[in-house]
Amino acid sequence: MEQYGQSLKEIFARVESGEQGLSEAEAARRLAANGRNVLRGEKKKSKLGLFFAQFKDLMTLILIAAAVLSGALAFATGDRSELFDTLILLFIILLNAVVGFLQQYRADAAIENLKKLSANVAKAVRGGKVVRVDAAELVVGDVIELEEGDRVPADCRVISASDFRCDESSLTGESKPVRKYDCVVSRPALAERTNTAHGGTFCIRGTARCVVVATGMDTEMGKIAALLHASKPVPSPLDKTVAKLGKIITATVLSVAAVLFLGGLLSHRVSLLQNVMNAVAVAVAAIPEGMGAVVTVILAMGVQRMAKSRAVMRKLSAVEALGSCSVICSDKTGTLTKNKMTVQEIVTDFGGGGARAEAELLTCIRVCNSVKGEAGRYLGDPTEIALLEYADRRGAPAAPQATVVEPFSSERRSMTVRSGGVLYLKGAADLLLSRCGSRMTDGGIVPFTGPARRAALASVSSLSSRAMRVLAFAMGGREGELVFLGLAAMLDPPREGAADAVRACRRAGVKTVMITGDGQETAFAIASRLGIASDRAEVLTGDELDALGERYASEAERYSVYARVSPRHKTQIVRALQQRGEVVAMTGDGVNDAPALRAADIGVAMGSGTDVTKNAADMVLADDDFSTMVRAVREGRNVFFNIKKTISFFLSTNLAEVLCVLIVSLALWRYDFLTSTQLLWINLITDSLPVLALGVEKTTGVMNRPPVSDREIFAPRALLRMGFFGLAQTAVVVGLFAYGVTAWGNGVASTAAFLAMSLLELLHAFNVRAEDAPFSLRACFSNRVLLVTAAVGIALNVLLVALPPLRAVFGLSALGVGQWAAVLLLSLSILPLGGMYKAVSRLRLNRRERRIPARGSAR
Repeated sequence: MEQYGQSLKEIFARVESGEQGLSEAEAARRLAANGRNVLRGEKKKSKLGLFFAQFKDLMTLILIAAAVLSGALAFATGDRSELFDTLILLFIILLNAVVGFLQQYRADAAIENLKKLSANVAKAVRGGKVVRVDAAELVVGDVIELEEGDRVPADCRVISASDFRCDESSLTGESKPVRKYDCVVSRPALAERTNTAHGGTFCIRGTARCVVVATGMDTEMGKIAALLHASKPVPSPLDKTVAKLGKIITATVLSVAAVLFLGGLLSHRVSLLQNVMNAVAVAVAAIPEGMGAVVTVILAMGVQRMAKSRAVMRKLSAVEALGSCSVICSDKTGTLTKNKMTVQEIVTDFGGGGARAEAELLTCIRVCNSVKGEAGRYLGDPTEIALLEYADRRGAPAAPQATVVEPFSSERRSMTVRSGGVLYLKGAADLLLSRCGSRMTDGGIVPFTGPARRAALASVSSLSSRAMRVLAFAMGGREGELVFLGLAAMLDPPREGAADAVRACRRAGVKTVMITGDGQETAFAIASRLGIASDRAEVLTGDELDALGERYASEAERYSVYARVSPRHKTQIVRALQQRGEVVAMTGDGVNDAPALRAADIGVAMGSGTDVTKNAADMVLADDDFSTMVRAVREGRNVFFNIKKTISFFLSTNLAEVLCVLIVSLALWRYDFLTSTQLLWINLITDSLPVLALGVEKTTGVMNRPPVSDREIFAPRALLRMGFFGLAQTAVVVGLFAYGVTAWGNGVASTAAFLAMSLLELLHAFNVRAEDAPFSLRACFSNRVLLVTAAVGIALNVLLVALPPLRAVFGLSALGVGQWAAVLLLSLSILPLGGMYKAVSRLRLNRRERRIPARGSAR
């Protein structure tokens, strides 16, 4: 049986201790045997290990192989151009590794921050005397003393307590302080263990003497640390897409290079060394060297835009993952709600007017509390602070001098003070209503009977059904002759804009799921106000989730609200949704949320949350505003479409490069075509400039469609589009080269082909901007960055051919006026070709949509 289900006598027997605590010698022995009261961290990679981990990516390995081959050829042939290629490839590899290292250098420090939550000093009873010891040296069996303001140093069972309350919101999600006292608890839920104070939580009221029952990794905080160890970050949709691209590119490089190499060997047309050089050229053409850097820049631009909206990204790939998000699992306390008890309603009129009763009630609030401090800086019980803040808002006068007659206690369920010969009481509504024989009205004091009493009872019932905490207020000369003043209803209210954010998510096809440690009634009340749930059947408790067992995974989509859950349950919910194919974002602010944030596809922490939560997250909402999530999802979708355009651009242009090299090498093998240096120029300069401009595109209507999917990038329609434009560019370049070698000579034909390929790719960026919209000059001006980058790219390529020193470096030849005109006209042809393809594509799509009946129509 767990310690919370045992009597205090059984607990002392279990930990081999007593109310006098342990001796110094016994405490030292246990410390040596069981270790310090600290949380163990994960073994971290060294900086060097983290740097070398960046070279495990498949595309990076391909680049390394190409660099090795290029370097070998450079030394074998003494060709300086090959050495130049090698240096460029090595620079690209190093640049990508440095970027990846810098992104991961500030790795997750959640466990380190969990350690910081431990108290530094504790008051322990050693040998019958209270001494101050390092909290890390506490052992099981130590008896400790706690008081208001202390941080609990370990999990401990209460021996005795005086109105002792703890704030456990960061551990359980329970927004209200929990009273702790000596008892036996039958229910295992973490939020209901009223006989145990948990390490890392705060004492906000009263005093207690406790016996330590768990330290270090055995505490509830330690179990969360273990969950963080076990919860490995899941790859984002972008990570999966890049991995898939790596496989495609690897297969392409190996296949085409093998065909080219074997074809050359069998035909005996070229030497072995030339075969190897051709294979390297194909590898250089197939690998989009600039794509990784461009995608990183697009993500970084998205990060900057999000930062302006108070969404701080800790992981670049999470930006794009937000666009794929289909479920947001949100913690209630502090995320959807303010994590601050607030008076929602005051009821004083039960027939006959209530203005006078309200004035007396405000006076009662002023005098009947134990809060310290002044307005704006109150310290004490959150419920009493909420009442005082309400009185401040209503402009209630300062409280007269008062003397506490009976402090609030759970047994008495009320508080009584005396001020100027008058007793003021506040307490549980059912208790005070039963004691009051009269009530206050504008006309004076009248008997509290008949319709007025029934109206008061009905108000209590109505307010309680909305998950509000209801307190009653009374006054009188003696407690036996009390005058009822009215009711105050309190709630941790939803954040402003949270309901609008939930509705916006629903329009965007994103489901909002609320997860909380609060009770079922409170959870449903908040969820219904926010529009998350409309039926109690959508609510599931932690106990019910356990009872479902393996069946839960198949039923997870039925539920929108989870109540009375533990950190283990939160991770289980996230995993179940992921198994159903959902891309899950998890928001939270407490330590209890950290494992689920780590397990989710996108972990989102609140800015006011714990450091543990922030470091376990991919994104931090600096303003704690759930509506910021909507803006983040919108930006994530924009980033997704921009990356989709980027990948489409790179794959179509690189397909053209590979096909050109392959066709020329097989069919026109006697002629020199493009060198590795020229292909690297095209991949790194020509390709990269326009796609950087695509990163600032704003796709309209992104929040009026379902979540995006990485499958869209490789959908048949997308592959067909890439294939068409790749073949179109191939036809132009190969046709121009084939004509040029007979009409102009090999050197001029090769230069014309190089320039045509460069210009075709630059202009193709305008086709990629919109999948279906035809090219128009007017539309181009909506993205002036693309116009500028395309112009710069064209100018650089023109200068490369026009200036003799640059021509010599890149092995190019001078072109005549007719040759320039031919290159320019053939390059411009990609724009009308793109327009015709899009027109046919739209026509086919419209026909298919007409054949598919609308949802719900008769078949």
